[in-house]
Parts: sequence; structure tokens; C-alpha cells
Amino acid sequence: MKTLFKLSSLLITASLLLSLSCKKKKNEPAPSNPLPPDNTSEVITTFKLSMTDSATSSVYTFMYKDPDGDGGQAGFYGPGTTSLSTQSDSVFNLSPNTTYFTEIILLDETKSPVDTISGEVEEEGQDHMFFFNSTNPTGSPYSLTLSGSGIHLTYTDLDGGLPQRGIGLKTRWRTYAATGTTKHPLNIVLKHQPGTKNGTITPGDTDVDVNFKVTVQ
Repeated sequence: MKTLFKLSSLLITASLLLSLSCKKKKNEPAPSNPLPPDNTSEVITTFKLSMTDSATSSVYTFMYKDPDGDGGQAGFYGPGTTSLSTQSDSVFNLSPNTTYFTEIILLDETKSPVDTISGEVEEEGQDHMFFFNSTNPTGSPYSLTLSGSGIHLTYTDLDGGLPQRGIGLKTRWRTYAATGTTKHPLNIVLKHQPGTKNGTITPGDTDVDVNFKVTVQ
């Protein structure tokens, strides 16, 4: 059985519980001598957004962490780098007129060694795509503009499909004019779209759903 990772989200007072579940194929007959299930339940303990300032090469990280997975203690934001991130309320500040190279990393830290779930997403890139503020990217390369903050976001990774489409684990963010202290919503969703990926958020199931806020000042 091929294991498909599904990360469910539950917002509780602006917090998110992260979990993974294994989907079984429908109408699959049970073997006469079934083997013990392999990796039937996985956990994502950390959603990490790593941003590199193209001018200074400074790296900033912003995280949502849920150390015991879904159904236990509530998750929390951070720790991140305090120079840009106020992790207690999910806000991070970006500089105007700056380019950031951004990478999403999903980890299961209950394992030893730590399991990098985002590696599975990359391997199954034709079935997965990240979306930002529920906006469908357009053009070639895929790109979009985040409303409010005016950040222009470009997908820099492609899947192996025909035609090739973005995955969204790696993106380039370009800020423009400062927008002051306004906290603009930033929702990041990973859709699982086996056989239905078409570059839009509509088809498939939601694997990841996490909320941050962003300022440009």
C-alpha cells in the first residue's frame, strides 16, 4: 500500500494542531495473511518557513510547532529568529524592497533520526501543491501577488508532470513599498491532488493549513 501523508488542521484560539493520517485504497481486498501496517500513522511536529535575504544572506525562520501531534497539547508558534519574528502571535516582519528566497520544511521530530516529511511531498510533487492565501498562481513561472502586503511570490520548484507545475516548497518573495504596522493574513495550504493537479486550489484534499501574519515595514 502506498502511504499518502495527510496533515489535518484544527484552529483553536488561533493555534493549529498538525497530524498525518494514512489513506487506504477503496475496495482493496484484504490479504489472506495481512502484514502489520507500515507507517500507518505519522506526525508533523514542525512547520518551518525559512527565508533568506538575497542581499545580506541572513536567514530567518518562522515556525508552527506541535510536539505531540494532533489530539494532545495545543501547538504554538516559534521559536523563530526574534529579529524578524514575533512568534507568540504568529507575526513576522519583512523589509520593503527586498527579495527573500523561501523554503517550507515539514518535520516529524518524534522520530530518531528526525523524519523530513517535506521530502515525501517533493518526491510526490505531481500530486502536491502549496497555495498562499487561496490564490491560484498564473504565468510562467507560476507567480501571484498577496493582497494587502503586495508581496510578489514566484514558485521556484517544479514537479515532473507534463505540463510541469509548481510545488511551492521553494518560492521567491519580493516586497515593495512598506505597508506600516498592518498585520496582513498569510494562509499557507498544501493540497494533495493525485491525478487532479491543475495548478488551482480547487481539487484534492487539504494536507496542511497554517496561518501566519506578515508586515512590511
